[in-house]
Amino acid sequence: MKIYSYITVLLFYTSLFSIQLNAQKDESLLLVMDKHKGPVYAASFSPDGKIIASGAEDNLIYLWSTETGEIMKTLTGHNSKVQFIEFSPDGNSLVSAGGTQILLWNLETGTYRLFSGHRTHIWNARFSPDGRQLISTDLLNKFRLWDIETASIIHSFEGHEKSVLAVAFSPDRKYIASGSLDQTIKIWDTETKEMIRSIEAHGGNIYSLDFSPDGKLLASASLDESIKLWDVATGKIVKLLSGHQYAVMYVRFSPDNKFLVSASYDKTAKLWEVATGNCIYTFIDQTDVLNVADFSYDGEYIVTGANDGTVMMYEMSPRFFAEFYFWDELKAEMDQSGLFEEKQRSESRQDYEARKEKADQFKKELYQKYYNKYLEKNF
Repeated sequence: MKIYSYITVLLFYTSLFSIQLNAQKDESLLLVMDKHKGPVYAASFSPDGKIIASGAEDNLIYLWSTETGEIMKTLTGHNSKVQFIEFSPDGNSLVSAGGTQILLWNLETGTYRLFSGHRTHIWNARFSPDGRQLISTDLLNKFRLWDIETASIIHSFEGHEKSVLAVAFSPDRKYIASGSLDQTIKIWDTETKEMIRSIEAHGGNIYSLDFSPDGKLLASASLDESIKLWDVATGKIVKLLSGHQYAVMYVRFSPDNKFLVSASYDKTAKLWEVATGNCIYTFIDQTDVLNVADFSYDGEYIVTGANDGTVMMYEMSPRFFAEFYFWDELKAEMDQSGLFEEKQRSESRQDYEARKEKADQFKKELYQKYYNKYLEKNF
């Protein structure tokens, strides 16, 4: 079935019962957190999944409850917009970057330590997998490796021709990947500090990098509107993911290696299937450009942050996969059920409302049924 037919039929069914799958509110949208005054540039789940941390133009970091969507704590200390945040692997600390400041927060006390050394705007500050080191980037053509215990610089990596905006540790901590305005990705050995590979990667600035949890792939996101997957062992491109209409600002793997989520200036986040390169779902609730999108540590939820000051949390719904891979079968069963017809003249309002409830339940069961088929087929 062509995509236009798919959308037409889907909108017909959703309009029957005001189910806004592709309108103002997504069924999978669980929380909208909108207390920031200015663009949200950073958002991340805590390892235990109980907290979302967000940082924004207002110089503030909010810690939100993923259960209620309420602010649990406000962290103040930055004198400029908060560009990046990340929880430590053990969840006890949070690193934040903004202006020329890197702050390492004790989440129990709300106090921080300042890492001094940058002289230009910091773009990234990320933990090593063991939580003992940090890597950070600014607008210079180098990036820094820090010892967390001493807050001192271990090494400055130089080799890019222009600003380094993106960095990532491999899961085994053997490698660091860096991405730059010079449109290249470079891979560095963490022991020798030597560059072992340089890749002519994109046709524009590289804004985000992420290693897959198994360490075999590296994802890159760029101003050229694309996401690319690279074989870490060979440096060869594995897949090109196209679909965004403007710069892709952020990309992250799911914990199980199977999916990617991306955030773009086209006001959407997209969910990608790594094995096929298919865009399984597009999140379109935002009214402004997106700066960040990330998975929870269990892979069950996604968080986004946008220029309109909102932070949104979604569930990874069986609906995404059921509709993408089994729409014809879904539609056939919905037609045969008779539950999704328009209100009949002879039908009372009470009977109609009862039928809507049955239709909703039937639809959920169908989604789960075809999601199970997807799992059986692919995993």
